[in-house]
Amino acid sequence: MTATFARVYLGFGSNLGDRRDNIAKGLAMLRESRKVEIVKVSSLYETEPVGYTDQGLFLNAVALVETELLPDGLLALCKDVEVKVGRKPTVRWGPRVLDIDVLMYFAEPSDSLPNQSADSIQAGCTRIRRNQLGSTEIKISTPSLTIPHPRIWERGFVIIPLAEINPDLPAPDGCKAESLLRDFNTWTGLQLSEAGMGWKGPGSGRDGWKIIRFPEVDSTNSVAVKFASEGAPCGTCVIAETQTSGRGRRGRIWHSPSGGLWLSIILRPRLKPQDVGWLSLIAGVAVSSAIRDIFRLPAVVKWPNDVLISGKKACGILPETRFIGDRIEFAVVGIGVNVAVRKDLLPPEVRETSGSLISPDHPHAREAREALTLAILDNFYSLYKQFLSDGFLGILQKVREYCDMLGRKVIVSGLETPIYGVAADIASDGGLIIRTESGENVHVVAGEVTIGVSGIS
Repeated sequence: MTATFARVYLGFGSNLGDRRDNIAKGLAMLRESRKVEIVKVSSLYETEPVGYTDQGLFLNAVALVETELLPDGLLALCKDVEVKVGRKPTVRWGPRVLDIDVLMYFAEPSDSLPNQSADSIQAGCTRIRRNQLGSTEIKISTPSLTIPHPRIWERGFVIIPLAEINPDLPAPDGCKAESLLRDFNTWTGLQLSEAGMGWKGPGSGRDGWKIIRFPEVDSTNSVAVKFASEGAPCGTCVIAETQTSGRGRRGRIWHSPSGGLWLSIILRPRLKPQDVGWLSLIAGVAVSSAIRDIFRLPAVVKWPNDVLISGKKACGILPETRFIGDRIEFAVVGIGVNVAVRKDLLPPEVRETSGSLISPDHPHAREAREALTLAILDNFYSLYKQFLSDGFLGILQKVREYCDMLGRKVIVSGLETPIYGVAADIASDGGLIIRTESGENVHVVAGEVTIGVSGIS
């Protein structure tokens, strides 16, 4: 690129062929033009079609780019890329291989604009507004181009990736993009399909995960329970940047500052009530495996609902279940992971026993968290599907592999009488089998487990 005088937000959509590859090709072609530099790309989101509904689901993303092109020139380049990727004419709002929209265009202060460009930009503008950062927001209304793109502030599939890239982006009425997320607090709509394209983490994504993101909630489990009560389908997930009243087991507070992954999954399992204990273990294995793959850390499952790294708690899991008679109406599995949490934001009593996966100052902390989200959901999907198909025997070996407390001395407290012994195995209902000093096998379904206690032979 010979010059840069504009920062632009581009919207990408695809619902034909290999949708992810189509978007990736479009980004690559824009970069190869040498007139556009890709600064940042959001996660990919799967959405319902708008306007013309008789078609497949879309993948959508937003990219922040820098360019030397004027709005009309940038639009022409985007349309050329669409054709090269394979787009063909269709009905309005119909299916397409690739759609690239110019969403918002911010020029640098006017004295940095090329002399021949300033007039041509202003000629097509209905209004030019200088934002608080000194950049000039270009507003255009011509037969061929409208900027900002019409109705972007009404559509979740645009607002959510926009807010992901820049939560402080100026929106109508003087508010910020992030503040508009509260208008999309319904369970219909968005699905996280892939991690951010700039991250090289594993996983291919799974259909069926419906993601609702919040800047802040009291508890993702509370929100998920509410959604489930209102009919939200299996696979609906609630994610929040922070929780003000996160919950742990036995009524404990789960401290949830920014930098962590706070996630709740809605399930409608075909399980017997006595089998729901496996949900915590499935989640524990899913999280541990994802952490090992992405961060190369020795994550292990501590029965019944924790993930430890080198003895420190990195993740807590809280399942909640609602019954109708002897039938499970729905289950919510809450997962909280300290991805990049600052220790000084945690209360003193948990600072020494808690650990984060990476430094809060890591330059790719957000991308890593998105990759972890995808990997956890991917792992959970596989294990849960196998469990429903084959029962506990289908996943028992995997649980044993990650539950490194097996074979070690433990004490189970929180019961009428503490139980001392060796953690021998996982029971068919997901409980823990303790072999006591007398050789008796005791079946434990609840309690607080301490590993490595003395006084046990």
